[in-house]
Amino acid sequence: MSSIPAPNLPEKPLWERFSADPRGHSGFRASDADRDCAADVVNTAFQDGRLDALEHGDRLAAVLQAKTLGEFVPLLSDIAVSGTLPKLPERVSRTRRLAVRSWVMGAVLFNVIWLATWVLSASAPYYYWPLWPMIGTAIPLVMAVLASGGHHHDGGVEGGRGPLGR
Repeated sequence: MSSIPAPNLPEKPLWERFSADPRGHSGFRASDADRDCAADVVNTAFQDGRLDALEHGDRLAAVLQAKTLGEFVPLLSDIAVSGTLPKLPERVSRTRRLAVRSWVMGAVLFNVIWLATWVLSASAPYYYWPLWPMIGTAIPLVMAVLASGGHHHDGGVEGGRGPLGR
């Protein structure tokens, strides 16, 4: 299954997103913007689990081939969509939290090994090697946070918080 980018639905009711309300102006010609809006609704419904892959494909094909606004009504009327921008999916937030927790646990392990070898060797502290695996394992984590725009589901970086939401 291919990855579908999260659509940016405007903050208004479904039928007001079109150039004219498809329920009352069914004979009006659909614009590219109307088809894009309807495709965003179908994609969001698929991402929310409201449509299976086959139905998503069928509806998306019908939306993209629609000539009039009235063709959107049967394709979208049974789909419940919110009027706000979609939030970062919970599974992405959960995956990010698990990734951060895994990195922290790895960093603790590296430091415990370093500390144990230093204490057991009964010599002066030597080269701090845990720095390198910690940097190496942090790079994918930082890239993932930057790729998602640095936003966290509960305020994120732009809310005056760091990527961990603290």
